[in-house]
Amino acid sequence: MKKINCYLYLVALLCLLSGCRKDFATVNTLSYTLAVHYPSNYIESFAANATVTLKNTFTGQQSQLTTNAKGEVDLQDIIPGIYTVTVSREVTEEESISISGRLGKAFLNASIPSLRIQESGKTDIQLSGGAIGGFVIKEFYYTGSRTPNNSSYLYDGFVEIYNNSTDTLYAGGISFGATKAGSTLATKFIDDQQNVYLASLWTIPGTAGVDHPVAPGKSIVIAVDGINHKTDPKGNPNAPTDLGAGIADFETYFNPPGNSNDTDSPDVPNVTLIYSSSLTIFDWLPGVNGSGLVILSPDDYASYETVTEPGATASTRYVKVAADKVVDGVDCVANSTITLDKKRLPLTIDAGVAFVGGGAGTGKSVIRKVREEINGIKVLMDTNNSSSDFTINDTPSPKSYSK
Repeated sequence: MKKINCYLYLVALLCLLSGCRKDFATVNTLSYTLAVHYPSNYIESFAANATVTLKNTFTGQQSQLTTNAKGEVDLQDIIPGIYTVTVSREVTEEESISISGRLGKAFLNASIPSLRIQESGKTDIQLSGGAIGGFVIKEFYYTGSRTPNNSSYLYDGFVEIYNNSTDTLYAGGISFGATKAGSTLATKFIDDQQNVYLASLWTIPGTAGVDHPVAPGKSIVIAVDGINHKTDPKGNPNAPTDLGAGIADFETYFNPPGNSNDTDSPDVPNVTLIYSSSLTIFDWLPGVNGSGLVILSPDDYASYETVTEPGATASTRYVKVAADKVVDGVDCVANSTITLDKKRLPLTIDAGVAFVGGGAGTGKSVIRKVREEINGIKVLMDTNNSSSDFTINDTPSPKSYSK
């Protein structure tokens, strides 16, 4: 009898709960169009066969689509919300003349960090980018390693610049620099898409177009400290890098007036310090959580103006450099949770972000992917979108390729 009563009670309870259940609100979906266009100086206007990646910033749901002959993707039954949009298009050598009016492959891209879709409509997106080739950043190692007693060791970092063209290039006179270090907050500098703002700036010595030839598929390495960090008494046996003579071509000897804390390696020549936003640090430290790194074409950057960040209370000053002076760039952020609105580099320089994650002491770098290999020479990915072009390298590999 007790079993029957319990059964009847359970049935009644389920009926009561079912009667009290509230229906979930329905979400009205929308239709929306994204129209992708080639750069304004191209012959063709509508970018057919472009790849469009759409990501809902709330749900994380991501979809990849291809534009039609009109350069459009028609989104049906899309949920209202805020979306990140990235677009890429490779122009092959065979189609380059008819599309761009010039011969040669090109990688084009665009991105919208935050597209709010609340009603049916249309957004036009214009691609930018250029021909494949020239100097590119092959690898950026900035996180440092851990010593045997688990302290952070930050001096084994390096920047590697790679000749991604089919001609010999000359590194003399080119400059490189880094933005402010990684942050979870957006910088006001990003509102200016025509310039980059650098916390540090260095120049490779020599005459532009004459000194320091770099053959196709070869590179130059600029070390934070030009020593074999694995074996040098001042190094770290746990460091992943040998940056001594024969590996590092230059080092960043940090010796502004009144600061002589850095050690000058006698075996590796120095790059020239043009500017640093801080003169009290004891070495060039681009930031263990990443920074925007750029290569610049030769110029007298010592004469460029410095400015403070709009709205910032700090008096830190940054070198203002026109974006068209940038040869290549990669925007490194702390981790995968950092959204595109926290970028430091304009979208035309890098439409995405790269990251290692984990902060100081991970011993990992970001490295550019290999697109193809021709006659034994690696051609690296260069779509001006580091989210696509770069990956994490568990073992930094200057002058080699572990990936």
